[in-house]
Amino acid sequence: TGYRRHLICVNLLRMPLIGVPDSITPELLFALARMGHGDKLVIADANFPSDSIALETAVGVPVRVHGTTSNILKDILQLLPLDKYDPYPVKVMDRVQSDKDKAFEVPAYNLIAEASNLRPSDLSYVERFEFYEQAKKTFVLVQTDDRSAYANCIVSKGVIFQ
Repeated sequence: TGYRRHLICVNLLRMPLIGVPDSITPELLFALARMGHGDKLVIADANFPSDSIALETAVGVPVRVHGTTSNILKDILQLLPLDKYDPYPVKVMDRVQSDKDKAFEVPAYNLIAEASNLRPSDLSYVERFEFYEQAKKTFVLVQTDDRSAYANCIVSKGVIFQ
């Protein structure tokens, strides 16, 4: 569609508005504005299979931004609240078993928790392939240039009250 072509062509422009973080592109702002309460978005790292997963999201293509997953999450949460009715409004991709066996440390978990004002124990840790399936059911997939391991999260949008 024309919307999808538009996203591919201009998704690295900066937003020239007061109060909108520089990391939020016009395309991302448009997608966020279209989300309703309970809709979910993915913030994915640079290694995530974004193009194939995004095909099944409402937007249909990844929205690419510059920055780390945790910084993009922090900036997005300046514009919309987490879903207080979801027991786990922030989900992260869990380590694969071999990384668990090696006690592989994932700094991204703490950074994502901090960006969302949660404790790491408040995050839901979702098995890798289940995370991909859940990501396909989201409204929009935001791909960062973050190369940190496991820097992927799914966020549930809450209700904005007056």
